[in-house]
Formats: sequence, C-alpha cells, structure tokens
Amino acid sequence: MTPIGEHTTVRTLVGRLDFAEVDPTSAALVVIDLQRLCAGADGEHADKARELGRWDDIAAYFERVSDVVVPNVRRLADAARQAGATVIYVRCRSLTPDARDNGRRFHDFGIAVPCDSPQAELIDGLELQEGDLLLDKTTASAFLSTNLDVLLRQLGVRSLITTGVVTSGCVESTVRDACDLDYEVLLVEDACADRTPQLHEDTMRRLHNNFAVGVTTRTALSALGAPATLEGSASGR
Repeated sequence: MTPIGEHTTVRTLVGRLDFAEVDPTSAALVVIDLQRLCAGADGEHADKARELGRWDDIAAYFERVSDVVVPNVRRLADAARQAGATVIYVRCRSLTPDARDNGRRFHDFGIAVPCDSPQAELIDGLELQEGDLLLDKTTASAFLSTNLDVLLRQLGVRSLITTGVVTSGCVESTVRDACDLDYEVLLVEDACADRTPQLHEDTMRRLHNNFAVGVTTRTALSALGAPATLEGSASGR
C-alpha cells in the first residue's frame, strides 16, 4: 500500500482510527463480490471489456484478483475458521428472475444478476465451507439490502475483516456503513482490488485511519492468531 501522508489529511486535525486488537470469536471475515459477474475473467464485465476493445485497460485488475486477492482471501478464510471467526460471503444477486428488485444505481448501471444467473457464482478458488454464510445484495453496501447488521449483532460480532472488489465501490460503501454502525473495521489492502491501481490506492488513502484501518493479509492473519503455516500473503499490485 502506498504510504499515506498524514499531513495532507483532515485526520491530522480531528483524530484518527487506530488498530485495535481482534478477538477472533467476535470477528467476521467479510468477502465482497468475488463472483463471476465482476471478478471473473470469464464473467460479464470481462466479456464487455473485450467487446469494447478495453481488455488491455482492465486485464491487470483480473490478474490481481486471481493471483493476489483470491489466495489471500483463502488464507484469511482458513485462519478465520480455525480461530472461531465467522466467514461471510456477500454477492450481487437479485431475488427475482428479471432483477426488478435491484436498487436504482444497479438498474442505472445495468448490474443485473437474476436469481438463476451463473454470474452470481463465486469465482474459481473460492468455495463455501460448512459454517460459512452467503448473503445476496442489490445495493452497493452490503448493509442496505441484506440483514447483515442484524446477523452480525446476533452472532456477537464487533470486528470486521473486509476484503473483495471493487475497493472504490461496494467495498468502500460497506466499510463506511460498518464504521457508522460502530464496528471495528480492518480493510485488507492486498485482499482487495479495483479497476486501476490508482482507484485502489486512492480509496485506501481515504479510508485508512478514517473509516477503517488498512492492513496487509499478514497483519490480519496475525490478528486472527493464525499458525505459521498460514502466515504470509500473495503480493502484487
């Protein structure tokens, strides 16, 4: 993650969020939108980029997802399960066959994942395991169109370890809402991705010590008390 110049931010004047110890039994790993639609090189958004002749502009994003984000999310999920934390996958998927229950922004952006669409499937390398939870959303924030907040409170969760795509979109919306709902939020920089490195880095800069604490996979694993066999992280832009 690009170092953040604190002297350029309002946090210098009004305060900042700092890293807090994580109790794994009251923590959840939240994995956002790592589905075929927007994170798979064989998905709808990738196909659209090819049709428009824009694949070269976005290929690095899909490479980061497959080579960096997915391996790190797998490490985090394994560690979370072993530590007694909850693993929650959130994806874009409507309740209706024609996606008429989508939020206005999804409608306007043409984001339509009907209830029977393969675009809702988790991308290669990720799979639900016993005890994991899967929520479907029709808005950018995972909190606005799911029962995520109620679910977390019923599970006694206070800390969120947040991952997924895209950093400046659904990840950022979810992080901001989580902070305002008084959750302690770790945002795992090398387990997120955006369409360009600049979008990703700008979002990390906005959110770090502001609505979340930006960390690496290695730091998040350590916070979960991961054994040495799980420590480390994939690297890349």
